[in-house]
Amino acid sequence: MDSKEVVIKICDLNPHVVCSLCAGYFVDATTITECLHTFCKSCIVKYFQTSKNCPMCNLQIHETQPLFNLRLDRTMQDIVAKLVPGIVEGKPANFV
Repeated sequence: MDSKEVVIKICDLNPHVVCSLCAGYFVDATTITECLHTFCKSCIVKYFQTSKNCPMCNLQIHETQPLFNLRLDRTMQDIVAKLVPGIVEGKPANFV
């Protein structure tokens, strides 16, 4: 079987690996368990200080304690780390 290399531009993947709150690549990717939308941990925690709804779909997460419905998404964070080498150290690689 002949294996073919598939080339995908990172800009095509950005909608799936970029936080809609800060517009940066996920840092400590965190997913809301009810709707499965993902954000940076610090972004969604800060957002929940003023709202109890998902910033993407407006689903009410929890009336009093929305933070209970957040889970770190290690798989998504691993994907971001592979796509953007150096992001863990805070020094993203230069793209040409």
